[in-house]
Amino acid sequence: MVKSATPPSRTASPSPPRRGLRRVRTVLIVLVAAVVVVAGGLLGLRAARSGVLPGVNVDGVGLGGQSEAGARAALRRHAEIKGAATVRAVRGSAGRTAGSTGPVTGEAADLGYSLDVDATVAAALQRGRQSDPLLALRDHLAAFSATIAVPPVEQVRDEPLEAWAKRVAERLKLPPREGRVLINGARVRGVQPRSGARVLQQPLMAAARERLLAGDGGVLRVETEPLPPRTTAADVRRAVRQARRAVSAPVTLRRNGVTARLTRAQIGDALAARISGGGKDAAITIAVEPRAVRDAIGRRTIQRFASEPDSASFVVNDRSVRVVGGQVGFSYNAAKAARQVWRVASRRGDRSAVLAGNITQPRRTRAEAEALNIRRRVSSFTTYHLCCESRVTNIHRMADIVDGVVIEPGETFSLNGYVGDRTTAKGFVGGGAILDGEYVEQIGGGVSQFTTTMYNAAYFGGYDIVDHKAHSYYISRYPEGREATLNFPTVDLKVANTSPHGILVKTSYSDTSITVTFYGKKWVEVSTTTGSRSNLQTGETQYQENDSLPRGQEVVVQEAGQGFDVVVTRTLRFPDGQIETEEEFTRYLPQPRIVARNTNE
Repeated sequence: MVKSATPPSRTASPSPPRRGLRRVRTVLIVLVAAVVVVAGGLLGLRAARSGVLPGVNVDGVGLGGQSEAGARAALRRHAEIKGAATVRAVRGSAGRTAGSTGPVTGEAADLGYSLDVDATVAAALQRGRQSDPLLALRDHLAAFSATIAVPPVEQVRDEPLEAWAKRVAERLKLPPREGRVLINGARVRGVQPRSGARVLQQPLMAAARERLLAGDGGVLRVETEPLPPRTTAADVRRAVRQARRAVSAPVTLRRNGVTARLTRAQIGDALAARISGGGKDAAITIAVEPRAVRDAIGRRTIQRFASEPDSASFVVNDRSVRVVGGQVGFSYNAAKAARQVWRVASRRGDRSAVLAGNITQPRRTRAEAEALNIRRRVSSFTTYHLCCESRVTNIHRMADIVDGVVIEPGETFSLNGYVGDRTTAKGFVGGGAILDGEYVEQIGGGVSQFTTTMYNAAYFGGYDIVDHKAHSYYISRYPEGREATLNFPTVDLKVANTSPHGILVKTSYSDTSITVTFYGKKWVEVSTTTGSRSNLQTGETQYQENDSLPRGQEVVVQEAGQGFDVVVTRTLRFPDGQIETEEEFTRYLPQPRIVARNTNE
């Protein structure tokens, strides 16, 4: 065989880069064609399906193929149905236990449930119309054979749900049974405490929210926790023990010689068991009812218990003094009596007592009177007068008012302040008095004689005479320089008790004399001297016209009296040897001679 010397010919082939570009073009062409096909198909499907995409389902409500208005109407009906769903909260397996109430119901709308129809319809219409064409195409393809679930736009607001849960907790709570003590007359028995139940609100709200969103309502069995009682079995035992001791025997109360006896049954009827305090400090306490005690004692016995306060007074026997009276007053107090019955009934021994109540202190207790140390006569003075004059009535009236006055240590006695104005209403009558140098008739006239007598009793008792005024003219029945006048309210007699002991002022009188005596305890020796008269003066004659007299006749109405100065000295000798000397200067005016006459022509 002869081989040809000419080489075989070769066909020219493209280079590798050119082949890759060709493939990319091909893929792009295919993809574009596919996109065009998909877009065309999607547009066609969208054009063919103008409402809700077929197969769309919202919360069990089929909206596929419906228009927007139809879908909205269907969802409104569904929202109304879910909003009307009723939730019932119960306690216990049967929905009711001993001591509980019936179920607590509530409609979903009232509990805060709401469905946003517009937002949910918008979400349903969006299926198959997403901006992502693949997602949109997937929904369209799924719409041929599957259900497209669109979740509803809904909510349950916290505020109304929480308010409902609080109502449920309040209604369905099972209050604990507190320990009790039952008392019937003298019989006592205890009832033990028992726990209750408290509703747990948070689990209830979570369960209710789930049911409301599900839309089926129904029964919710609430979760609870134990609610312990405030009292314990130990509280019951202690209270029973106290009550049984209280009714174990009668109670006797006495006061002012009167006795009341409460029987065991009466005590028991008056007892009341109460729970006091809170938390760990709670306890069962036994108390006595005041009204029951009052009824058991009786109105008449209570009246016999009462007494008026009796102020301590002084009884004079010759020269000595003793204290009498000084008892307190008493009135029934229901609250105090009830507390006392409980205290006495709680004793193991003696079950009697002096009845407690309202104590009214006397004006002066016996102890206070004894402390004044008024034991015997300290000083006394008597002045004399004519019998049967009207002024004597006033002297005696003053003596009756002042009799029994007590002047305590450090106290100052005012005669005007104690007696007051001398009026006919107080028993005073008209009597002789000095006015502008002349003797006249005046209501209360003559009281200066009592004043002078009391002045001298105080003087010889060694007491301080802090205020007095001598008569303007000397009156012979009084000791010169040791006398006092009285006029309300300007001229007074004031005696200060400067001793460490009390003073009892006693008065006595006869038809012709008045006596004032100071009782207490001798504390100083008193002596006195009266100096000689000096600065002697004779009264001048004064004329008074009197048309009732015959013309030219004169009548002497008042004789002239002598005026003079006098000094009286009082010497006080105290037990410790101290000596005090006091001088009292008095100037008496000359009493004018008064002549009545008629000089008219």
